[in-house]
Amino acid sequence: MSLSDTERIEILILLGCGDKTRTQKQVCETFNTKYPDRRISQSTVSRIENKFREFGNVTDIPKSGRKRILDDEQKLDILLDIQDNPHKPTRQVAADNDVKRVAVTSREEAEENEDEEIKGR
Repeated sequence: MSLSDTERIEILILLGCGDKTRTQKQVCETFNTKYPDRRISQSTVSRIENKFREFGNVTDIPKSGRKRILDDEQKLDILLDIQDNPHKPTRQVAADNDVKRVAVTSREEAEENEDEEIKGR
């Protein structure tokens, strides 16, 4: 569950950030009483407080790493190509779909895992 920026700010207000009028445990209990369907732990309060003290805001920091390169349509095209031609080499599937071989390999592995889950049921 991800909290909105507004909920994170509310947690800081409940903490009395700066004045430290409530403990993290008290804030956790107050928040959980007010939002029973959005329960948080004391460690969540701690992380939000630490993030605010370190960065001066509560918004999520952009994640590092490369963004996903395949959209849903490309994934579907690859899966259909594999399904239609199960013995076609991975390199050929990649070339035909204009993607890197590793993208095809990860799709094949995902499909195999789904098959195993279905058989295990």
